[in-house]
Amino acid sequence: MLTRRHIRIKVMQALFAYYQGESLDRQRALEGLNDSIESIYELYLYELRMFWQFHRFLEERLEIESNKQFSVQVRKERIQSLLDMPFMHALVHDEGLVGAWEKKRVFWGETVDVLRTAFFAFWNGEIESGWLDGEEELTEQDCIIWFKRFYREAMANNESIHAHYEEVSMHWADDLDAAQMMAVQTLQNAKRGKPLLVRLFKDASDEAFGASLFLKSVNAHEEWMDRIRSKADKWDYERLAPVERCIMEMTLTEVVNFSEVPVKVSMNEAIELAKQYGSEKSPGFINGLLDAMVADLKADGRIQKIGRGLIES
Repeated sequence: MLTRRHIRIKVMQALFAYYQGESLDRQRALEGLNDSIESIYELYLYELRMFWQFHRFLEERLEIESNKQFSVQVRKERIQSLLDMPFMHALVHDEGLVGAWEKKRVFWGETVDVLRTAFFAFWNGEIESGWLDGEEELTEQDCIIWFKRFYREAMANNESIHAHYEEVSMHWADDLDAAQMMAVQTLQNAKRGKPLLVRLFKDASDEAFGASLFLKSVNAHEEWMDRIRSKADKWDYERLAPVERCIMEMTLTEVVNFSEVPVKVSMNEAIELAKQYGSEKSPGFINGLLDAMVADLKADGRIQKIGRGLIES
């Protein structure tokens, strides 16, 4: 499921697109935000679809080994052990997962060669290392450890797969870590016999967080820009990149409007976003400006925190 950081990234991108676009249609921008968040789930389903494709690949390897004139028995047994993994069977045949693929039309289709190239590279490495010809009997835990290594080495860090994702959606490069975290959780669920599919949001509060943060940020735009101008001289203000302004607007909105979120958390998240999307000097500059503006908001009584979100935290 998504973390609040992932949601903040999508809101920041939505604000950037909103202010850089020709139309200031809030409803349309909000729909775009929701679609962007929902697309993370589609990417997650593509990650899971790779497991189904790999199962087919293992079946092909087993058939090829079986038809060889001088087949290697231990290799066939090892491949069969992988195919017989309960959690592998679950990943391939789970009705909920298969239904989600069909509903979202998640199929690799003609681009499956991108996966097969990655499969073959990993497979050849396993042959060279001797792992596939090991004679010791594999336990289920051995199979799980191996499968996680396959996902990490062949899939998760594969540049060709990443390039394909970026062709599908320009935002998927930012979304991939979230989708992969959800895929790993699915592996854990399969191992434990739990329902496979991971929810996109932890709870109703997280589900509402993105839209609320976006709309409240847009509503407070003029105030936040005035406050930023008052704390930065004209030269510094004009040098602020649009993405930096979006980060600060969003952070100020969160500090004022989300009483359950500690100020420190909101500030730290702003700095992390500045590191990822701003210039080398962005984190320090944004941190200084936000510190000054938050101090003013506290003095004005605009920041009211509850529970774990006490203003001092």
